[in-house]
Amino acid sequence: MEPILPGLRPSEAILFDERGRPDFRDVFGALARGAVDIATAVHRVRLSTVDLTKDEMANVEHFRVLVAELNALRLDAEARSLQYDPRRAPNEELLRQLLESGRMEVRSSPLAGWMPDFTVFSGADGPTAVLTGLHRFERPYPHRGPAFATVHEGDAARLGARRHEEIWERAHDVGPAIWSILSKARSSVHRRSLAAG
Repeated sequence: MEPILPGLRPSEAILFDERGRPDFRDVFGALARGAVDIATAVHRVRLSTVDLTKDEMANVEHFRVLVAELNALRLDAEARSLQYDPRRAPNEELLRQLLESGRMEVRSSPLAGWMPDFTVFSGADGPTAVLTGLHRFERPYPHRGPAFATVHEGDAARLGARRHEEIWERAHDVGPAIWSILSKARSSVHRRSLAAG
């Protein structure tokens, strides 16, 4: 079996922090590029910090996101502000397209109580890696830290996949509501720019 990241043996785990490279952003992107299925469980989603590219998501057929905390008013405000940020607007657009196509699903499970955040990456033959720890894309990290995360393969990835599935089955679908918020924010900003132009 080929290592997912250079220097990683199949039975070995890598611990990394916010100061070095690769950091969370590097590792998530590398693992996403090789995945057909991604299953994430995060406590809170902030649109302004999500940083995914079309290239990283090109082979992903199914992206399931579990959230514990979801505030519709905050999400709406973030979606509207992102439309004015040329660096971040493509990320919001990608999320909207993934939801629209059905490749991304989002469910809420406020009482599940998982710890820490985790993401399982799977290939055609099943789970290949699980990334655990703080899920935060933005650089630089805004606190003193440390912000640790680890990546594991093999049995750990399969365990992560089983536990994600357990939570997923009991969670509530919020994908259509999120798509609606993103679409309304895009339309609202587009209408304002037409009126101003």
